[in-house]
Amino acid sequence: MVARHEPTRRPGRWYGWVFASALVAALPWLWRSASHDAVPAPPAAPRAGAVLSQSLSLFAFDPVDARAPDAVSASTSAEPADVRQAEVCGFGPMEQPSVDAALREAALDQVDALMLASDDAQFRAAALLIGARIRRGDDRTRIDSVARLAAGSQDPIVYAIALEACTRRTGVDAGACALLSRTQWVRLDGDNALPWLELAAEARQQQAFDAEAEAMQRAALAHRIDAHAGLLPALVDRALGSQTPPLQRMLALSAGWSAQAGWIPSHANQAQAYCGADAVADRERRPTCETLAEALASRSTSVADLSVGLAIGRNLGWAGERLEALQQEQDAFSEAGGFQAIGADFNCEGVDRLQAWTRQLAARGELQAMRDALARSGRSVEQWSAQYRKNFAVAMAAAEAATSAAPP
Repeated sequence: MVARHEPTRRPGRWYGWVFASALVAALPWLWRSASHDAVPAPPAAPRAGAVLSQSLSLFAFDPVDARAPDAVSASTSAEPADVRQAEVCGFGPMEQPSVDAALREAALDQVDALMLASDDAQFRAAALLIGARIRRGDDRTRIDSVARLAAGSQDPIVYAIALEACTRRTGVDAGACALLSRTQWVRLDGDNALPWLELAAEARQQQAFDAEAEAMQRAALAHRIDAHAGLLPALVDRALGSQTPPLQRMLALSAGWSAQAGWIPSHANQAQAYCGADAVADRERRPTCETLAEALASRSTSVADLSVGLAIGRNLGWAGERLEALQQEQDAFSEAGGFQAIGADFNCEGVDRLQAWTRQLAARGELQAMRDALARSGRSVEQWSAQYRKNFAVAMAAAEAATSAAPP
């Protein structure tokens, strides 16, 4: 049995993901079901405008701020001069901006209806998955609908969306998800390593180790690794067109990013399991792992795959200089990437930045988009990495001091 080895994980800007996770739980009431069932607000709920402002800014992802790290820290931590004032794109300056609940519901329902009525199956599939993720009481119907849509489609994107929607629908609870298979997915998208890796994981679970090895070889030979990073908001952006009002666009893109946050492909687990520490001594497995690690570290659409390629490279005994270069890049991404401060990006500039980043992901993939952003920052990978390691050391020292000061 091959040992599992997790990639090196370092905290970086982890607090942004904490906020994002909280938003995933908060957004269901933003995209209400078509039945318009009333969902009573909790007694101490924040004002609608405050929640909306938070949800929009959380996903206004600015991958690199070229200012000095101290300046960035000061600007994001300082309290605004007048916390009651905010620029709301499409509305102008407002005090404690609020958006009428009926307006919010109508805006999101319009986007949902627009995408579901589209001739583009990808738009319909995205709307069904987004609705299944953030609606209440409508998820089973939507998951069955997207599964049936994919079963009759030859579009690999539609199929990938449906498989993601069906992640937790197995056995007697499978419903229309039983119509789907990873064997069909590789037929539709055989040039993408992702479906091959998931097919290999399925074979491994069934202890069909020859089939697993064959699927892993096919994954290593694939020309791309498309982990569909940012796919859902990108489809929302395409579906909206250029004439969509700012408020509706902000709500729709935020809903897409919220649903995307739950999309975590399992292919990395399979790559790590198959290419564990004993891959070095396995003459049949090693060439596959070498090629796959190269692809994960350089050609995937997902930044997370860089850490997986780095971990496999360590198992394979790559040269120290090469490993250090990859580690520096990973550190640089951790330091340069992050979410803007809550409530800071409700203005038109923030909306434009959110849309621009969504389009960069769609055009370049997450890994290359981050590399492009680093190149535009005016600072080298080595400088970003050094700052990250400095901040990491400070954080660790503070944690140790807090632990030492805590009562037994």
